[in-house]
Amino acid sequence: MPIYTKYLGLCQPFLMPQRGRPPLLSEEIILDKALEAFATSGFAAMSVRALNAELGLSHETISKRFGPKSELFRAAVSRGVQHLISDFNQEISRLAPTTDIELLRAIVRAFMVASSRHPTMGQLLHHESINDEQREVLLSDMGLGDLINDAVALLARLHEAGVIRQTKIRELWFLAQAASELLLHRQLSQMFDPFDGPVNPDELFDRMTDTIVRGLLA
Repeated sequence: MPIYTKYLGLCQPFLMPQRGRPPLLSEEIILDKALEAFATSGFAAMSVRALNAELGLSHETISKRFGPKSELFRAAVSRGVQHLISDFNQEISRLAPTTDIELLRAIVRAFMVASSRHPTMGQLLHHESINDEQREVLLSDMGLGDLINDAVALLARLHEAGVIRQTKIRELWFLAQAASELLLHRQLSQMFDPFDGPVNPDELFDRMTDTIVRGLLA
């Protein structure tokens, strides 16, 4: 037997694909993918088994690491909200408002910045199959509700001072959300490039913030 043939035969077990343990993935990767799955499918329709398969994991891996689907949802949402609030707070700090009307402008702009960076969170919040209990996790348990309460109090102060007309937080939320989604629909937005030129995100946030706040003034 030629030497190379004998050598190849000895090495064959090492050259064949080996069945092994599923790849180890960080918790961050799993939670980010879980958040995307919940945002796309909703809570009830989201399949943990399908997520395991997508990530190349055995069918029980995620459940063993995070527990039942409700706990996976809580962990994924917690990570998503933390990132959104972190970007929101960084933008507020950068703008350094000193008056209530400046704070309102900063909140509107920071919301648009954070929403554009974390579209999955907006998709999840607006998903019709997310029920009240799951939305309560998003709003109350993870700190997002505290930001909303602060904004409600700010709107009330500005209205009582005669600076803005009476404004409900729902109105402000959807105005800012719609403005930030312009960056998520890039192909549709490009239809207006011949008239307006390409979108500059910073300029967009400034212009939309100005438009929204001016519309609220008394």
